[in-house]
Amino acid sequence: MRQYKKPIRRGALVLSAAVIMGVTGATGANAQSDENTLIVAVSRDLQNVDPTLTSGNINTWEFLTNVYSWLIDYEIVTRDDGTRIGDPNSFVGSLAESFEWNDDGTTVTFHMRDGLKFSNGDPLTAESVKFTFDRLFDQQGVTVGNMALAEVPDKHHIELIDSDTIAIHLDRPNALLFGNMAQAGNSILNPNVVGPHMTDDDPSAHEWLKSDSRGTEQGPYRLESRDPGNQYVLVRNDNYFGEPAHIERIVFQVIPDPSSRLAQLVSGAVDIALELPTIDVPALEQNPDITVHRNTSRSIAYIGMNNEVAPFDNKLVRQAISYAVPYDTIVNDVMNGYAIQLKSPIPLGTPGHADQFFVYSHDLEKAKALLAEAGYADGFSTVFEIPIGSQEAKETAVFLRQSLGEIGIDVQIQELPGAAYFEKIQKHELVFFFTNFWISINNDPFYHVYWKFHHSCCNYANYSNATVDDLIKTHTISTDMEAQNAALQEIQGIILDEAPWVLLYQPQHILAMRSNIKGYVFYSADEFTRYQYLYKE
Repeated sequence: MRQYKKPIRRGALVLSAAVIMGVTGATGANAQSDENTLIVAVSRDLQNVDPTLTSGNINTWEFLTNVYSWLIDYEIVTRDDGTRIGDPNSFVGSLAESFEWNDDGTTVTFHMRDGLKFSNGDPLTAESVKFTFDRLFDQQGVTVGNMALAEVPDKHHIELIDSDTIAIHLDRPNALLFGNMAQAGNSILNPNVVGPHMTDDDPSAHEWLKSDSRGTEQGPYRLESRDPGNQYVLVRNDNYFGEPAHIERIVFQVIPDPSSRLAQLVSGAVDIALELPTIDVPALEQNPDITVHRNTSRSIAYIGMNNEVAPFDNKLVRQAISYAVPYDTIVNDVMNGYAIQLKSPIPLGTPGHADQFFVYSHDLEKAKALLAEAGYADGFSTVFEIPIGSQEAKETAVFLRQSLGEIGIDVQIQELPGAAYFEKIQKHELVFFFTNFWISINNDPFYHVYWKFHHSCCNYANYSNATVDDLIKTHTISTDMEAQNAALQEIQGIILDEAPWVLLYQPQHILAMRSNIKGYVFYSADEFTRYQYLYKE
């Protein structure tokens, strides 16, 4: 196998082993001295905090998950090793104290908790839920796709019974609804706060909600302040219905450079650092002042190619690039072994996963032949777009540029600020790009292929195949398991042949924090930290 030169990681490599191990003894006390404040280093700022119309920005989704609640949530269970997780397949009431299904599984009725309040003290009732879902369907945001997938196609399927009770009617019974609802897109909003911002020019009040949440939160935290580009601060929501958050205030510091986030964590200047390079994980795991939580993940990383834009509208070009990528090098040298190669559009760990259709290996001669067959024997030039602050993206881009250069494709790497990157990806405007943030919150294979490959939904590569669309439509709600499995096999075979993505890897979920931080609960469905459970010893 051809060897590629490891990209130089400026900044992180200058940290000595002694600093990584914390041997210096000079720990910044600013994060450790206050047991009521948690400081978190993040790679990018919030992008768009409208719950029903946000993008895949993980910082934004994690923010929403901590300031909002929804009708139901995942049950917390204890594993054999004593750690706690949010079970992705078991649901309990959240804002709803209880719920029950009718006999044929076409109506679920939710009974609201008594005395619910928004962060500003306004009452939260079933009327608030109805307002939220009416807005959701009128807005036609991305969450509508989730509801429609679960056979709830419009707002008329949401019935307000009284101030304490609301029902959701399904056209056909299915097992998708709860998995689709237990996430921030179903955040219940305060009509007294959001309503006044609804205008003829902005009927959903999106322009206000995309940058503010104050007064409409009902989760364990509320937004206290925001300094765009620098930090945002959450404080404990005293009107939260559940167990109060242990830590009063969370300061999220925007630090785009991963080596700087690492140094801040090791010194004790921050309590938690997100998205650290995997090359630093072994040393962090040996540092007694740091705890590293590692969990199996269904997240996927891939290289997207816009199937509607030349030359990526040519299947042969996409296949050529899939043969040119150095898969083992990326898994071993970028992810440092903290990942497995992704060999199916449906990740390992999701029912229906099959990898027998994956034919791509690092074969430059095969790649050159496919390029010539596509009419690009002399190659072409392109721009590869990645988000600033992701070491994985940067190193993957360097290896990709080296490899594609050997088959005549000249690649210019363009780093985009987080907000610009996620705005472009949300609008399907990226042409050749890296992404590693996707996880299907509902661990259902048809949920996954609908979101990532159905032409009407949210596949950022603008992939469209009528057969795939029809298979998804026909079998998503089917009770014929044999037919479903056959459809999933056919879908995976078609997609791997048409190569709308280069499949890269499934990373482990890694979260590093100071060792005095306790109470972490891993939610495998979305991997977002619920800060309400954390406390300092």
